[in-house]
Amino acid sequence: MFSGIVEWVAKILHRDGGHFTVQNIFQEPLVLGQSIAHDGACMTITDIQDGAYSFFVMEESLSKTQLWLKKNGDLLNVERSLQFGQRVDGHMVTGHIDITGQVVSFDVRSDGSWDLIILLSPHYRDYILPKGSIAINGVSLTVVDTYPTEQWNTLVKVCLIPYTFASTNLWWIQPWDSVNIECDMMAKYIVTTVKNIQS
Repeated sequence: MFSGIVEWVAKILHRDGGHFTVQNIFQEPLVLGQSIAHDGACMTITDIQDGAYSFFVMEESLSKTQLWLKKNGDLLNVERSLQFGQRVDGHMVTGHIDITGQVVSFDVRSDGSWDLIILLSPHYRDYILPKGSIAINGVSLTVVDTYPTEQWNTLVKVCLIPYTFASTNLWWIQPWDSVNIECDMMAKYIVTTVKNIQS
């Protein structure tokens, strides 16, 4: 379980299919089997080297995330799993990506904040509510608003403060890039339960 508060960004040092080796930016020692979220996708450490660690991404995970697009030198948002007793400054994030979305626009405002608009499949519309939570590339953000489109897709708007923009890999994305999306866990449970009761 994660909070969506990215600790920093780490560079992909080497990729061979589903095998990734990533720069170790953490100060505390890592251990084999430890869970770390990479752009919001929870992965298990399979090897630890000097200044780096490795993990394996299954075909299922590659197909559900934008990790299949990643190449050597790309940056990943990284976050270690939560510990009992620590503050949850974002929201509860499982590290299981629901869908990828496409960046429609990413524009700076006069106050230095950023407006990010993402296009999503309509199947996830019920899980995304204005002022609710969403994780984009593992970053916990608040939904500003949603807008239906003529094609029945959904546009989702979030805003980033300058700190979030500078401290994650979101500064790197461009219009029509793919981003990992995890919808709010509580919304998914509530909507699924109501649909099951009604069916």
